[in-house]
Amino acid sequence: MLTFKIIRKIGKMLRGGAGKKEIFLGALCGVLIGFNPVAGLTLTLAILITLLLNANVGFTLLGVLLGKTLGLALAPLTFHTGYFIIHNMGLEGLFTILANAPVTALMKLNVYSMIGSLPFAIIIGIAFGKFMYTTVTKIREQMIKVEAHEKAGKIVHNKLAKLLMWIVFGKQKVSTADVLVKKSPLLRKSGLILIGSALLIGIILEFFLLDLCVKKGLQASISAETGAEVNLEKAHLSLIGGKLELKNLQVTDPDKLTHNLIQIDTLTADISMADLLRSSYTIDRLAGSTLQCDVLRDHPGKLLVKADPKPVEDKTKEASEGKSLDDYFTQAQDWKKYGDKAHKYLQKRKANAEAIAKGEKPKSSKAAAVADAKKRGYLKAAADLVADRPAWLIHEIEIENVLLSNDSPAQIFRASELSSHPELNGQPTILVLTPAEGTDPTAKLVLRFDDPAAQHELTMNMKNIEIGDAIKASENLKIESGKVDLSAHGTFSADTLDIPFSLLVRDLKTDNEMLNHLQSLEVPGKLYGALVSPRIKVELSDHLKSAVVDAAKEKAKDEAKKVANKELDKALQSEEAQEAKAKAKDAFKKLF
Repeated sequence: MLTFKIIRKIGKMLRGGAGKKEIFLGALCGVLIGFNPVAGLTLTLAILITLLLNANVGFTLLGVLLGKTLGLALAPLTFHTGYFIIHNMGLEGLFTILANAPVTALMKLNVYSMIGSLPFAIIIGIAFGKFMYTTVTKIREQMIKVEAHEKAGKIVHNKLAKLLMWIVFGKQKVSTADVLVKKSPLLRKSGLILIGSALLIGIILEFFLLDLCVKKGLQASISAETGAEVNLEKAHLSLIGGKLELKNLQVTDPDKLTHNLIQIDTLTADISMADLLRSSYTIDRLAGSTLQCDVLRDHPGKLLVKADPKPVEDKTKEASEGKSLDDYFTQAQDWKKYGDKAHKYLQKRKANAEAIAKGEKPKSSKAAAVADAKKRGYLKAAADLVADRPAWLIHEIEIENVLLSNDSPAQIFRASELSSHPELNGQPTILVLTPAEGTDPTAKLVLRFDDPAAQHELTMNMKNIEIGDAIKASENLKIESGKVDLSAHGTFSADTLDIPFSLLVRDLKTDNEMLNHLQSLEVPGKLYGALVSPRIKVELSDHLKSAVVDAAKEKAKDEAKKVANKELDKALQSEEAQEAKAKAKDAFKKLF
């Protein structure tokens, strides 16, 4: 049945009333629509223009199929072509203006494949349009010759033949000969009505499907950044009130698919709707509750970016045998990976800030663009053409009930001036984590991208960190339990670290009796060097000597107490002690 419908549709297109201009416009517009890599204002305008032009719908659909197929196949080529057009032809200034202006910013003209596909789409669309109307014209001419032939004409005009022609090709309103000489207008008579109807339907669908579109868009955007699956139970955007509400956001950890990197129950944002016309997002206040990290998922998430497979860790074996050298090497490699990412980010932001301070525009990097394309996909990679304001900016964030671990108290996370391009914001970015029932911050980070010469600041005050099996000192020492208080305050940049710290070790319980008498041990130190290769300096000798002396004194006191108690018990068991005890008992009875 489906095959028959397809044959009849093709028959109608061949024998139908579409003239050369309608066929050409349909094929050309279809290819242009199919090559469009992303949904946005450009795609919407292409569809509306096609409705306005006198383009045949059937040939438009064929063009869309061809354009979409070739667009996917030529994605790497259109990406590199787009990069060349934007950055190497002296047009970067023009594209920067278009990418930052209201309305045109919604056209996604900074997407490399959007621009790079235009030459291919135009050339292929014109060639496909000419091929289609030439082929259809030749077929129609042959059909006219068949009808004009004396013998063949009798067969064609036979009632049975006419019935078969009607079944296969449908009813023909205009003769084939008239179609060949038909002069089609450029614009469709009902084009404006079709455009108005399409816009009305779009508005109605947007009204009912806006939340779904926002949900899918947020999931795709976050996934593009993390490279892993993102789940969102509910999203609601109020265009009138400018408010966005999210429920149960879960971001899969790309390095551990069984857990969520972050998970938050509710999130509410006040959005500036005017900035949306510039394809930017300004949030005055972002509030949420119950944020957790490293949470076990109900089902493992999906990895959307290829990564080297990692062996599954045997937690049972680790718990029974302690951590091996490989475990520490793996942990060190993970920290180094995070350090490398932080270093690249800080370097990029610093370079941009220095360029802006000099009145220059940060230079684009082909290597960075290719890396971004491999991560996001060649059809989604875009040029960073933001000129005078961040692509997104959050003035204030407050999230209550942040749960770091089962043993840590609930925290409140506050942040200010968080943005995609902090060097354009002109204000420092501040992130603070404070206990719900406290005033001293657990952690505070101040990023000074507003001043290229300024150093970033880090402050930490973490209490009651359990060590226990997390540390395996040596074969001759087993640490069963203990707690550490960490305090640190210093500065850092992309190239330097200068963060003095202090560790207060207490409540140690080990298999070494001397260490068990340690009331506390203060370990001062310093984190220095470079972010990609940090160094740690620990000054332990004087503090350790003092702590050991105190531990020895405590041990001596305990030993003296034990000896005294032992001698006292021995004395109380003597005959003299028993006789004195009996006399005291009799005297006590006489009193009462």
